Amino acid sequence: MFASDCVLLRADAFRDRKYSCDTTLASAVTSRHLPIEVSLRCPECPLLPVVLFVRIPGVHLTDDPPRIVRAVEDLILIRVPIPTPEAPRFPPVPSDDYFIYRIGLDEGTSSLRLLPHATTFFNDDDVGLLRRDEEHYTVAALLIGSKYGVYDLHRFDSETDRWALDEVPLVEPQVSFPYKSDIPMNSRRVLYHLTTTVIPIGGGGGTMGWVDLWHGVLLCDVLSSEPKLRGVPLPLPLEHLSLNHGLGVELGCPKSLRGIGFIDNPGTDEECCDDEWEMHDWTLTTWSNKKMTTSWEDWHMDGQVKASDTTISDELNSKMLKSGLLSTESGRAFQNLLVSIPALGIDDGVVYLQARVRFWDSKVFVLALDTRVNKLLGVVEFGTERSPRTGIVYVPSSIGKYIYPDYRMVVPEGTFQLINSFLNIYIENPFYSQV
Repeated sequence: MFASDCVLLRADAFRDRKYSCDTTLASAVTSRHLPIEVSLRCPECPLLPVVLFVRIPGVHLTDDPPRIVRAVEDLILIRVPIPTPEAPRFPPVPSDDYFIYRIGLDEGTSSLRLLPHATTFFNDDDVGLLRRDEEHYTVAALLIGSKYGVYDLHRFDSETDRWALDEVPLVEPQVSFPYKSDIPMNSRRVLYHLTTTVIPIGGGGGTMGWVDLWHGVLLCDVLSSEPKLRGVPLPLPLEHLSLNHGLGVELGCPKSLRGIGFIDNPGTDEECCDDEWEMHDWTLTTWSNKKMTTSWEDWHMDGQVKASDTTISDELNSKMLKSGLLSTESGRAFQNLLVSIPALGIDDGVVYLQARVRFWDSKVFVLALDTRVNKLLGVVEFGTERSPRTGIVYVPSSIGKYIYPDYRMVVPEGTFQLINSFLNIYIENPFYSQV
């Protein structure tokens, strides 16, 4: 298995409390005065997931589990739904708590901080996290405003412990796509912005990017006293626009097909292309953008890797056959796997992918692919969905470099849905009796 400081944080949580780790333990109190504890364990294998474990006695959190919203360096932004016995209030008020968990290198130095509630609701896709220095950070959410071309920017400053709201104008819209009039009606989704993720970029102004993986990026310097927005388009999904005899296809959520990250200076976008439900072959395409202006012409295709041409070692091929991911009996080869959710790692050229045998399979594997040489670096059974179609999402993170090797643990494959690596949260709720 290849060596890396990058770990994959599993975004949603499990309910447990027995797998604790005192070396990274941190505690706090929720907005409803409930004690909460968090700890992190990192596996030796870089592909094994970090899993959020939560326990509220008497409360079943499967439908709306706590979630890792963002992870930047040694910081993790966590959303925790806090149940309440109170009657519904009108107008409704935010009921979720947001916490910042900062992992420390030494025992007893990790911390957990409850953020004050903002004045409005946020979707996880709209919220970003920026690490400013070793002590301070900014949490920001960009929402559509009441005026055309103006957005509402909500910012939390860890130094002042306050939220601020500003109206932010789009002063530099992205340049229109070429052949705009030729984009088929079925695929007009590419013409408007709907945020699907947020990426930290940094720099003196504290730049963050609100990304619509079909459309483009809205860049904002969140540390500026007068923040403004400018648009950066993403490459058009030409394969999707040309399907259905040129009529295009409906473009739903892009996360299963596209991913984006900021590494050093360039930003890179990946796209996976599949052939309906029966996979004959798949291709991973990478682009880079070093200028990040409003023009779509700044994007340059770095290359494409085809699954049928991927180099796979005998060891990994044998492992996939043994796990059932590949099959000599049915003739299922590597290029026949259903892959989705491409995610950039912190290692140059490494892209992570989810893989399944069939579309509705609950068992999910993770592949690590070196796109520079089209070589498979590793594969593990990542987890099993609680129920069909619930989805398993991961967040590549560099938090692994903040964890001493002695704190890492050996996790046997095949037990991922039980232990994996652990970000344990335990909440004692006095409103409910223990089961």
